[in-house]
Amino acid sequence: MKRKAVIVIVIIVLILLLSIIYFMSSRQPVMTWEHGICRAPVQTAEGPVTGTGEDGPNVCAYKGIPYAAPPVGDLRWRPPESAPKRSGVFQAVAYGPECNQTGMVPSYANGGYKPERSEDCLFINIWKPKKDGTFPVMVWVHGGGLMYGSGSEPMYRGDRPAAQKDVVVVSFNYRLGALGFLAHRDLSNEDLYSSSGNYGLLDQITALAWVKRNIKAFGGDPNNMTIFGESAGGWSVCNLMASPLAEGLFDKAIIQSGGCDTTNTMEQGFANGDKFAQQLGCSGKNALGCMRSKSADEIIGAMDEKDNEVLHGFKIWDHVWAPHEDGWVLRETPINALQSGRYNQVPLMVGSNRDEEKLFAALSSLTHRMTRNSKVKASIRSYLGDELTPTFEKLYPYDKYRRAIDVYLDARGDISLGCKCFDAARASTMHRPTYYYRFDYDDHRLPNLYGAAHALEISYIFDALDRPYFNMLYSGRLRKKARPLIDAMMSYWSNFAKNGDPNGAGLMEWPKYDREKKMRMYLDLPQHVEPTDNVEKCDFWKTHAPDMK
Repeated sequence: MKRKAVIVIVIIVLILLLSIIYFMSSRQPVMTWEHGICRAPVQTAEGPVTGTGEDGPNVCAYKGIPYAAPPVGDLRWRPPESAPKRSGVFQAVAYGPECNQTGMVPSYANGGYKPERSEDCLFINIWKPKKDGTFPVMVWVHGGGLMYGSGSEPMYRGDRPAAQKDVVVVSFNYRLGALGFLAHRDLSNEDLYSSSGNYGLLDQITALAWVKRNIKAFGGDPNNMTIFGESAGGWSVCNLMASPLAEGLFDKAIIQSGGCDTTNTMEQGFANGDKFAQQLGCSGKNALGCMRSKSADEIIGAMDEKDNEVLHGFKIWDHVWAPHEDGWVLRETPINALQSGRYNQVPLMVGSNRDEEKLFAALSSLTHRMTRNSKVKASIRSYLGDELTPTFEKLYPYDKYRRAIDVYLDARGDISLGCKCFDAARASTMHRPTYYYRFDYDDHRLPNLYGAAHALEISYIFDALDRPYFNMLYSGRLRKKARPLIDAMMSYWSNFAKNGDPNGAGLMEWPKYDREKKMRMYLDLPQHVEPTDNVEKCDFWKTHAPDMK
């Protein structure tokens, strides 16, 4: 009996051991897939990093990698310096802090996302397909008026484009507001190139150089890089096209609802810098030392947001915190560089949204007050005068709009963004292949209030209709209805990144823009291609808008 009992025990133990071995062997591919790929160290110039597979089953993510030294202390208001070398493996599994900025989006509108903020904020994020291969690289430059935002906002997650379209997606932070774009004579005097006021733009150039140097280790092709950005990110893309310091750092460019003239002269910058120093209580001989002694919160608190608010009439923004034409980072206004050919010539995709200004109108007390059609018409006439009003009413006939206020908003949208994108397309097409578009789709919960408003196209490119902030506008039914446009736009953008041409199998043919046929793609359901209808409007505002350069 004892022998039989021993045999039974041995058999049970063998069964348990075999079960454990089988279980472990059956689990091994998953562990190898996750830990062996996403968690395997990737070598960068500063040292190895590891990532995470938590953003999806088909993508590896690397978050919060420092791409430059922290711009703090004596490095505040200086060009970014190289990130320090690391002796150990960097765990790139969480976003780094956002750059200091004013305001905070309510957490309910951002899915509970409450970011940390710091002056030490120069971090980069990478998403790659979880497979072997070498893939085109798409580097996203976030918007926010050069005063807000970060590369880690939920709507900018690059997991879905990476997984669905076989591209490596990159985002990053750059210095904002006064910390990124303060010009001052004392800063210029201490600089090797007599430059100041372009620190945020220099951060962008440094981030691109980091990607160029390191992205091969993440499966990206350093010789096939596309920069793309929306709003201030679109301005930044054009600034990068114009900057001689960014030469060779990218191969294609996409400007979404941006433009090429959001810059200041050094004279404007110095005047703004003197005013800012006074607001900080730092006038006099040691103004620079005084400003550097202030905390980041004091710097941000002294920023005069009124200089950047939407203003009355057809004057749109006064961009105090913007790059400067300093002769080194920017030699001239970017639109002039494009028109003359003195820029980093790459294929360009550029366009705007049909109802750009409706997003800002929802927040503007001015438009809330202008509800009566007669009051709107009287206000427009007072802005333009009796001589120009008939031409305006011919270009923007009131009977084609639901409300008179929509006429006003349409015109403001053209002045602020639409015509600036058109100018970029018209200039670029003289030198390199150019594809021009307008985003028109407005089938969401608030079509009359927002329409095809500013920034809505982002959700289609990143497949983010179910993510903050866009999930407030799209139910499951509406997301399903929009799916064909999401698929088309993701394909157009990724095809352009791969080949410099958005066209591909199963897509409506998108012709190049040229000055004779003037064809543009209208991104809607269904998509359609027609001659652009804004030539006369943009020529009118070129002469008569207060802030069109």
